[in-house]
Amino acid sequence: MAEASTAVVIGGTSGIGRAIAERFAEEGYQVVVAGRDASRGKEAAEACESAGAPRAVFVQTDVGDPASVEALAQDVSNAFGTPHVVVNCAGILQSGKHVLDQDLTEDEQMWRINYRGTLLGCQLFGRLMSAAGRGAILNVGSLASFAPLSLPAYTPGKHAVLALTQILAAELGPHGVRVNAVAPGYTLSDGLKARIAKGERNPEAIQATTALRRFVEPRDVAEAALFLCSDRAASITGVTLPVDAGWLVQAPYAQYLQGNPIRQTPAI
Repeated sequence: MAEASTAVVIGGTSGIGRAIAERFAEEGYQVVVAGRDASRGKEAAEACESAGAPRAVFVQTDVGDPASVEALAQDVSNAFGTPHVVVNCAGILQSGKHVLDQDLTEDEQMWRINYRGTLLGCQLFGRLMSAAGRGAILNVGSLASFAPLSLPAYTPGKHAVLALTQILAAELGPHGVRVNAVAPGYTLSDGLKARIAKGERNPEAIQATTALRRFVEPRDVAEAALFLCSDRAASITGVTLPVDAGWLVQAPYAQYLQGNPIRQTPAI
């Protein structure tokens, strides 16, 4: 009997990352959950085993530290061989502000975690996959990969993740490795739920900004991740797929409609 495929989910201890890890587990993958929080990480690995993973482990990893990511790649290679799937989901968020008010210390931290952390995962596991002649890398972008959100460190970093995904798809494609990304919209994660409960976010107003008038569930992003990393997407590479309940189409459509209302043609 063939050994199960292995998926590494960096940033898989909570939220979207954990949902992705559990979804791969349901498909019978061995799962490596990587992240900083050991307590949440071990809990996520146990959840993956309960979901059907023949084996699930947690490896404590800080994507802001290159040596930590190098150690992760070595641990995975030693224990599982070259993984079939790597998901780069680790990241930190930012509160809105103007570019002229952007603190450079925060800016450096955002780039170190969100962009360079993704770059490290792509480099280290991309080398292993290229040598093996197969594999799928999935990066996690954002609506900010496409739109000029008022997050002056986060937004450029997520634009860069989109570009990195495209460059890597071209570079690694000849070696049998596909590279794609997902761009989640307003996702009903624990963090967003907590902000709604505190009255810091207006759920009705957020839903009104989407074509489908709904939040994205972490599971929705996980389904897209599974598809892009599966053989069903064998001819898809270099794509950043929005999973946003239609936010990207609703925003310009609604703004245009305000100045150019559709008027009913009188009946003759």
